[in-house]
Amino acid sequence: MRKQRDNHSAYAFIKRLIKQFGKPQKVVTDQAPSTKAAMAKIIKAFKLKPDCHCTSKYLNNLIEQDHRHIKVRKTRYQSINTAKNTLKGIECIYALYKKNRRSLQIYGFSPCHEISIMLAS
Repeated sequence: MRKQRDNHSAYAFIKRLIKQFGKPQKVVTDQAPSTKAAMAKIIKAFKLKPDCHCTSKYLNNLIEQDHRHIKVRKTRYQSINTAKNTLKGIECIYALYKKNRRSLQIYGFSPCHEISIMLAS
């Protein structure tokens, strides 16, 4: 949630993902210069294969279209927590409509479980 895309934030984000989920076999990103520079640093730092990063617009399109509803400009939030909770709720609702993600836990995320937690609090 930064105003500018810079190398440091992209590097920190990708580094956090690798530490949480492990080394990827293939990474598909957009063609932003900051992402390309961050991935070059990540490949050197984590000793990944040089061809593991792909910047194809068409391969990334499925992921981009899946989150199109969230990328629409929302009203300005008062805090990061408000934005986080709103986006989490939107993700849960959209995940319910995807039959393959209804009860399946992907990386520990189950929309039914998340909604029950949100309703309990």
